[in-house]
Amino acid sequence: MILSAAVMTALLPTAAEAAIGRMGVKGGWTPTQVEGVLSYVTTDGHFLADAYTADGYYVNKNGFWMPAYNILGAMVPARNSWLTASAAADFEGFIPIMKSAQKKLTTDLHGWRVISVFSTHITLSSVVSSNTERTKTTRLSMYKNPDFNGYTIEVKTPLAGDEREMTDDAGEWSSMAFYDYQVLRLWMYCVSRSGDKVAEAIYSSWMDNNADGLKVGEWVAVGDTMIKYVPANGAGLYEIRAAF
Repeated sequence: MILSAAVMTALLPTAAEAAIGRMGVKGGWTPTQVEGVLSYVTTDGHFLADAYTADGYYVNKNGFWMPAYNILGAMVPARNSWLTASAAADFEGFIPIMKSAQKKLTTDLHGWRVISVFSTHITLSSVVSSNTERTKTTRLSMYKNPDFNGYTIEVKTPLAGDEREMTDDAGEWSSMAFYDYQVLRLWMYCVSRSGDKVAEAIYSSWMDNNADGLKVGEWVAVGDTMIKYVPANGAGLYEIRAAF
C-alpha cells in the first residue's frame, strides 16, 4: 500500500507520542483514516510505533498495521509470531499465496519468472524458452534449515528495493530486479512479523551499503528475526531464525 505524503503526515504520531521499540505493550487497536489500516494505542495513551503489541503483532515505524499485506497480488496475513521451519511443515500452506503471486508474475513478465514450491524449499526461477527447449535458472531460494529451526535464503539475482528503479519494459534488468525483490518480500512476510525489515536488510547487504550491519558468521537482530550472512561462491546466503 502506498500512501500520499499528505495522508502520511496527517496520520503519523508525533515523536513524543510514539512508543518506539517497546515490546509486549498492552493497549488496544484503533482505526485510522485509511481503510483497513489500524494503529495501536497503549494504556497510557501513546501510539505504538516500530514495536510489538501484547497480542504479538508488529506495528511499523509509521504506527500502522494491516491484517494482511498485498504483495504481487497475493494477500499475506499479518503474523503474530515467527514461523519456524518445523511449524511450516511441508510448505502446503504457502501454495495458495504463491499461486496468487505467480498469476501477477505471469501477467506482467509473460512467464519469465516462475515460483516453485517443494516440501523443503521454495524457488524463484527465470525461464527462457526456445523452439526446442525451456531452460530454468534459479534466482532466489528459501530452504528449511533444521539446524536452527529457520531458513536459508539464497540470492543469485540483482534486487531493486525501490519501486522507482522499475523504469524499463518487463524483461529489462531494473524491472526484473524489482519483481525479484517483491518475491523476497513475499517470502519474508510469510515467516516474519516484520517482513519488510528483513527483506530490506538482505537487499541492503546484497546490493547496497549494508545499512543493518549484517555480519559474516554472526547473528544480527533485525525486527523479530536473527540474520547471519554466510559466504558463498557467486551467491548471497542469509540464514534467518526467530529472534524471540
